[in-house]
Amino acid sequence: MTMVRPFLLALLLAGAASAQPLPQPLPPPLPQVRVLATGGTIAGVGNGTGVGYRSGEVTVADLIAAVPAAARIASVSGEQVANVPSGDIEEAIWRRLHGRVTAALADPSVSGVVITHGTDTIEETAFFLSLLLPATKPVVVVGSMRPSTAVSADGPENLLDAIRVAVAPGSVGRGVMLVIDDTIFDPKSVTKVDVRHVNAFAAPGHGPIGHVLQLTPRYFAAAAPATEAMTLGDAPLPKVAIVYAYAGLTGDDVRRTAEGAQGVVIAGVGAGGMSRSARDAVKELRARGVAVVRTPRQGTGDIWPSEQGEGNGSDPAVGTIAGRELTPAKARILLMLALQGSRDPARLQAVFNRFAAAP
Repeated sequence: MTMVRPFLLALLLAGAASAQPLPQPLPPPLPQVRVLATGGTIAGVGNGTGVGYRSGEVTVADLIAAVPAAARIASVSGEQVANVPSGDIEEAIWRRLHGRVTAALADPSVSGVVITHGTDTIEETAFFLSLLLPATKPVVVVGSMRPSTAVSADGPENLLDAIRVAVAPGSVGRGVMLVIDDTIFDPKSVTKVDVRHVNAFAAPGHGPIGHVLQLTPRYFAAAAPATEAMTLGDAPLPKVAIVYAYAGLTGDDVRRTAEGAQGVVIAGVGAGGMSRSARDAVKELRARGVAVVRTPRQGTGDIWPSEQGEGNGSDPAVGTIAGRELTPAKARILLMLALQGSRDPARLQAVFNRFAAAP
């Protein structure tokens, strides 16, 4: 019997050991994304044509299941906050949504939050949250123009894009954003400009802040410095009405619309103007302590504060507040939140200068 010398045996054993596969390092854990669903067209069901559908029918679990590719970029969990057409979004749902987003952002394991929403009021919810949430982790609001049963539904792609934005390193510090049709918008400047097309959103005067045309979102500029968030008290928000100005608007029209309101937003003609009769009614409202903000009915342009001596329609003469760059609907939201703290016109104007205009 042949004896194997000790040093040869050692070499054989060493070779056998080296042939064993080395343990491979585990891949890093996927970032966690919380999807909060509120309903809307993205959760709509119809006959496949995209017309005559019912909003708010599909659950958050089904929305997530429709984008299996998301499982490769994030660990996605969902929660049904509401399931309504976005025309039915109200303060109670805003408060519930704000609470759930706040809880998700406080969870150290959550990298970002995605909110599914109907497009009719999506810009209002996005703006509301942008005023209240810290600009730390990304909060991405997303919707679709076609229901889930349409032949070419845009919801799954938009949701996947929103998840991509929520986990992208470049999204950190940007706070609330709106994503739709491969495009990333700032809630302050975005608005719905069409009732049918998938590219129904634009940001007049500013443009989008980025695109989602590849796996990683591309931003056009660095994140703006964070602004200290506003607060949301426990009491119901003050009532704010919107008066739409037109040829022939009378003071009585203003008075009827403003009845019971603590604030009024004028969707004015031109640079937020109104008729002489309407101005007289606004002066009466101001004498009763009602805050009045003027905005453009066309929804774009910077309405800056006018000065004494600029005419009978100037802010000092009428007692109005310049709404800066906000649409009437967004000016209403900002005024409701601002009226929690003060009714002083100078302080309210400072709030609008801070939150309603480009830096």
